[in-house]
Amino acid sequence: MNRSFLSRFAAAFASALPILLGLCSAPASAQTAVTVVEYYNTKIAAYFLTGRAAEQAALDGVPEFQRTGMTFAATAAASAVAGQDSVCRYRIDLTGSNWAANSSAPFSSHFYGLSADCALIASYNFTNFYNEGLDFAVTRPTAGTCPTSAPVPVYRTLRGASQVDVPNHRYTVSQSAYADMLSQGWSAEGVAFCVTSATQSTPRPQFTSAASVENSCVNPRSGSSPLTGRPYPDRQGSLSDELNWVRAFSDETYLWYREIPNISSAGYASGASYFAPLKSPAVSFSGLAKDKPGFHYSLATSELESTNAGIVYGYGITWSMIRNTPPRQLLVAVVDPGSPADLAGVKRGDSVLRVDGVDLVNSNTQSGINTLNAGLFPSVLGESHVLVLAPAGGGANKTVTLTSAQLSLQAVPVSGVINTPTGKVGYIAFTTFNSFAAEGAIAGAITGLRNAGVNDLVLDLRYNGGGYLYIASQLGYMIAGSSRTAGKVFERSKTNDKKPFGPDEDTPFYNGGSGYPGGVASGQALPTLNLPRVFVLTSGNSCSASEAFINALRGIDAQVILIGSKATCGKPFGFYGTDNCGTAYFTIQFTGANAKGEGDYVDGFAPTCTVADDLTRQLGDPAEGQLAAALAYRANGSCSPQAKSSVVAAPASVGGLAIGDARMIGRSNKLGNPAGISQSSGRPITERPPTELGDQQSALP
Repeated sequence: MNRSFLSRFAAAFASALPILLGLCSAPASAQTAVTVVEYYNTKIAAYFLTGRAAEQAALDGVPEFQRTGMTFAATAAASAVAGQDSVCRYRIDLTGSNWAANSSAPFSSHFYGLSADCALIASYNFTNFYNEGLDFAVTRPTAGTCPTSAPVPVYRTLRGASQVDVPNHRYTVSQSAYADMLSQGWSAEGVAFCVTSATQSTPRPQFTSAASVENSCVNPRSGSSPLTGRPYPDRQGSLSDELNWVRAFSDETYLWYREIPNISSAGYASGASYFAPLKSPAVSFSGLAKDKPGFHYSLATSELESTNAGIVYGYGITWSMIRNTPPRQLLVAVVDPGSPADLAGVKRGDSVLRVDGVDLVNSNTQSGINTLNAGLFPSVLGESHVLVLAPAGGGANKTVTLTSAQLSLQAVPVSGVINTPTGKVGYIAFTTFNSFAAEGAIAGAITGLRNAGVNDLVLDLRYNGGGYLYIASQLGYMIAGSSRTAGKVFERSKTNDKKPFGPDEDTPFYNGGSGYPGGVASGQALPTLNLPRVFVLTSGNSCSASEAFINALRGIDAQVILIGSKATCGKPFGFYGTDNCGTAYFTIQFTGANAKGEGDYVDGFAPTCTVADDLTRQLGDPAEGQLAAALAYRANGSCSPQAKSSVVAAPASVGGLAIGDARMIGRSNKLGNPAGISQSSGRPITERPPTELGDQQSALP
């Protein structure tokens, strides 16, 4: 091992602190034969070797550590003979960027090397490298070749640290296993040891192909979709067919398919219920779940089609869950103009106290939770429910009866112009990329601001949980303009090593309409503001396509100033909603990076200025806390002291009895472009005339 290798190795284990997670014990006692065993740690998706019998016995009792089946024969270090070299073991204590805040237990990785390797490591005096003694003895390779006395090569690969992955070495005992690691993006380090014999890892389970059982349904649909007009592809099948499809679909397309637990389908009554646990249980390098709650889900295909068509069902309220365990706090974030909620006098910032007689703040029974969910998220048109609200502005509680209705999705509830001494500032509240109709809505709003002559823009993505990547790309073009985006990559996507959708592709900055139903006519030129910068209002609910938009603009050196209550949600991943038997499945299928190769932002994007979400004022009010902060930053180039607010948006609690997490902000985080939709029904862009929102003087804190 030379010094250039060690520099690369040390860099891969950067951000290290003297904190311990890995199990360790004293060096093995002298013995002639040692069986070295490989384990897989499901918690951090990492591999670990040990030749210490006592340690193996301990690890066999830890559920997170699973034997892979790979072993090799070695000799106890104390009884090494001529021609053998003792292998030292170093523990490298690690912590990710947010580990201390996000987890109760940090972790470590391990390195195994020959005597020369270990002498070199010792000479560097790394403060987070701990020598755990000699583990076993093996034969040294000569120029990467093993002698006949120890003919089995042990290959070593390295996965470097990222925000997503824990750094890790893996040792394999066959050329095919070595090649498999390289196909996953691990770095090749050649033959590390030579041994006399070895056993291969247990082969992964094999599944029937998804194509062989797709659309084979217990209850096949007939006819055509009333929303898309497309014939249903279903045929008569069985529950077993649906479950087999779910497992095969996950194995073929999930980004981390190797990390899916081997869960039997026995006992599952539907594809959706079996699908739910088929995801990685691992944490990222920051200590947060790699596949976070809300990133992996299913819903009725009819619901997806309705959303794509811009049709939603409910009261016209976007809820903001401040705390989802007792004492809960649920606030109204957005009220769609003309909706049942608007007509009943519901206002942004109103706090829900009771739903159909059940105490939302303190109720802690399943029956109570069911009543709350039913009242907050009606499933049938014409349902009526009684809510007691505490007004945002204070005063007596108000009781409203809300009746669910079919509504047109309003992706841009507010857009307008703020007059300042240095020019006009545009403001757009954009609540979702998750509908074909959102394309037309945002294009119309940009057209209105362009015609009004704005020279800056505040884009409000606080309640935008994401959606289609192509709309995020279009928005990037509409803001930055053609000269900054021409020939540039919006996002580079990477799928798993099976390449289930063909070769990885780059998404450009789209400058024309998509032609999708309800969107902008195919090929129609999109409007542009040609701005070198944009102010973006964010929260922990700004997710997926919202983050891809931010990352992409930074990738072409457009200035993005974030004003928010906390970091964005941290979802650099996407998927394509896939229908089978009337259920649409969403599982992480690709990761994205910008033109500079920057991605893996699983910790989200931290705000430039930290400002609370001011729910006491309406969206677009220049005196609203975050908008006021953006205007102040524009005026003086710095973050002003945070304006006081009676409401501070906080992250929702995890665990306990949660209310309707599947239908809260952040639910619509579908990042993939739509597949299988006819591009034939786009519409010409209709300008949305901007509203005069006020002036900067009233916004300064």
